[in-house]
Amino acid sequence: MILPSLLYAQTAEEKKKIASQSNHDGNAALRIELKKNENDRKIRVANYLNQNPNIKKILKDDNSGKVELTDVLQNGDPVYTKTYNDGAANTARAKSLYSGGSLGINIQGQGMNVGVWDGGPVLDSHQEFMVNGFSKVNVMNFTSTSNHGTHVAGTIAAQGVLPSVRGVAFNSAITSYDWTNDLSEMLDESSGNGMLMSNHSYGPGLSNNSSLWLLGAYNSDARSVDALCFNNPFYLPVFSAGNSRNDNTVPYSTQIASKFGYDLIAGDAIAKNVLTVAAVNEVSSYSNNESVVMSSFSSYGPSDDGRIKPEISTKGVNVRSTLSSSSTATGFMSGTSMASPGVTGVVALLQQYYNQLYNNFMRAATVKGLIMHTADEAGGSPGPDYEFGWGLINADSAARIIRDKNLISNRSIIEELNLANATTYTKTITANSNRPLKISISWTDPAPLIADVNTGTVDPPTKYLVNDLDIKVTSSTGTVYYPWKLQGMSNTFAAATNNSTNDVDNFERIDIPNPSGSYTIQVTHKGSLTNGNQNFTLIANSQNLSTLSIDNIIKKEDQIQIYPNPVDDILNIKNNNNVEAQILILDSSGRLLIKEIVKDSKVNVKALETGNYMLLYKDKENREVSIKFIKK
Repeated sequence: MILPSLLYAQTAEEKKKIASQSNHDGNAALRIELKKNENDRKIRVANYLNQNPNIKKILKDDNSGKVELTDVLQNGDPVYTKTYNDGAANTARAKSLYSGGSLGINIQGQGMNVGVWDGGPVLDSHQEFMVNGFSKVNVMNFTSTSNHGTHVAGTIAAQGVLPSVRGVAFNSAITSYDWTNDLSEMLDESSGNGMLMSNHSYGPGLSNNSSLWLLGAYNSDARSVDALCFNNPFYLPVFSAGNSRNDNTVPYSTQIASKFGYDLIAGDAIAKNVLTVAAVNEVSSYSNNESVVMSSFSSYGPSDDGRIKPEISTKGVNVRSTLSSSSTATGFMSGTSMASPGVTGVVALLQQYYNQLYNNFMRAATVKGLIMHTADEAGGSPGPDYEFGWGLINADSAARIIRDKNLISNRSIIEELNLANATTYTKTITANSNRPLKISISWTDPAPLIADVNTGTVDPPTKYLVNDLDIKVTSSTGTVYYPWKLQGMSNTFAAATNNSTNDVDNFERIDIPNPSGSYTIQVTHKGSLTNGNQNFTLIANSQNLSTLSIDNIIKKEDQIQIYPNPVDDILNIKNNNNVEAQILILDSSGRLLIKEIVKDSKVNVKALETGNYMLLYKDKENREVSIKFIKK
C-alpha cells in the first residue's frame, strides 16, 4: 500500500508551478533522442550477447551490489553499469534542522519526494518505509527488489524505527526506479511531476584499456544529462563519484599507475549540472580540514576539461541502512553509493526549508551552489581540489544562509538573477568581520552540440562550458579578488589558485578573509551567450553583511510601511496599491512564526511574546520588503 499522496508529496500546485518553468519544446525533442538512445543500446547489448553466448547480461546481483551489461562501445568493448558499494546525518550536520535541533526548526523532509534510480527497486514493505500501515515508497519498475537500492533509499528516508538507521530526510517519500531507462524517466519526472532531486549511486564499469578514454570524458551520456537539467531548471540529480581508486583491474589499474588515482570519474557523473559526491570517513565533530579523512576507494577527478569533480564530500564508510532481505533487515555498506544519498537527503531538507520560508523552491543551480558555498574545508590546501571537491557538506551552514538571506539578519544574500547578452551585473555590499566574506555564482549551463562530445579520445583539451560567466570583486581600496580554480589535467596535484578568471566551472566562489569596508561584485561573460541570456544565482555571506546598492528600487509612492511600532495586538500595513500580499513573521533566530495572505492590511500579532521580530512582505507586483518591529 502506498501512503496517501497528500501526506507525502509536494502539492499539486507546487508541481504545476515547477513543471510550468520547464522547456517543454526542448523536452519533447530530448525525449525522442533519449528513447532512441535507449532502444539503440538494447539492440547493441542483444547483438553482443548473441555473438558471445558465454557472457551473461547480469554478472552479479547479490548483497554486495549489481553489475549489468548495459552498452557496447563502437570498438566492441562492453560497458557494465555497476553499483558503487563498499551517522550520515551527523557528518552532514543535518541534525540541527530537525525538531529539537539547534536551529529551532522542524525540517525533516516532510512533504518532499525524492527519486531513487538504482539496480532494482526498493523494498517498499520494509518497516523503515511504513507509516500508519502504508508505504511511503512508490515503486515504478516491478522487477526484483535491490539490496543496494533499499540501502540507498534508507540513507535518505528511513523513518528511524531503529534510530541507528534513520535517514537524513527521514520524513520524505521515495519514488523508486531501476536504471534501465533512467534518463527518459528522469525527464518525465522532472518535467511532468515536478521532481526536484534524485539519487544515482551507480555508473559505468569498464573492462579493458581500450575504453580508458571514458575516464573523465564528457561523452553523449553526460551531454544528455546536462540537456535534461537545462530544460528543467529546478531538477538536481546527485551522482556518486565511483569507487575505482583501489580497483586493481584494467583500465582502472592503468589509470591509477599513471595518474595516481586522478581522472577516474566517468559517465553521467561528469556532467556539468549534476552534483557528484565523494566518500569520506564519518566526521563526528568537525574542527578543521584534518577532521575529514578520505576513504580508500573514492574516485578522484577532474573531468578531462579540468572541471572540479567531485563537487562535495560526505560519509560513505560503514554506513548502516536498510536491506531488502526482510522487512526488518539492516546492514553496513561502504562506497560513494552510500555517500551520495546523504547529500540527496540534504538537498531535500534545504528545498523544504526554503519553500517553508519563501513559498517557492530554489532553482537546482541555487541549492547546488549553496551546498558548495557552505562546504567546510577538507584536503591539504585552501580552496577546492579534485579529491574532496569543495569540502565536507554542511547542512547547518546552508540552512542558516537560507534563514538569513537578504535583509533578515544582515548576514547573507541569495538572489536568482539573469544576465543578458553583452551586459554586466554589479552590486555593492559592505562587510566587516573577522570571518571570511564568501561570494559565489552558480548556474545551470546549456549542453554543448552533440558533435562536440568525446567519442574516443583520451584526455582531449576541449572545454565544455557553453555560457562562461565570470565573477570578480573589487574592494573600496582597489584590491581585486578572483574565484578559486584548479589547474586541470596538466597538474592535478596543484593547490587551487585565485588570481585570475575561471573558464571551465559553472560554479565560482571568491573568499575574502577579514573583510572590512565596501565591495563591488561584478558578473560578466565571455563571448556571446547561447540563448541570448543566462540565469544565475548570487550567494554571499559574512558575519556582518549589508547591501549598499540594490537591483530593484521601489518608488517612494509604492513604499510599504507598518504601524504602530512597537505594537500590542494588531499590526497595520500601509500599502498604497492595496494589493494582496504574503506576510511572513520571524523571530530573531529566524524561526517562522506567522505565515498568511493579507487582504485587509492587518496582521494579528497578539500571540507573540515581547521582543524583536522581522516582517517579510511580498505582493503580487513582486515588491519584497523586510521590516523590523517590536512586540510590546
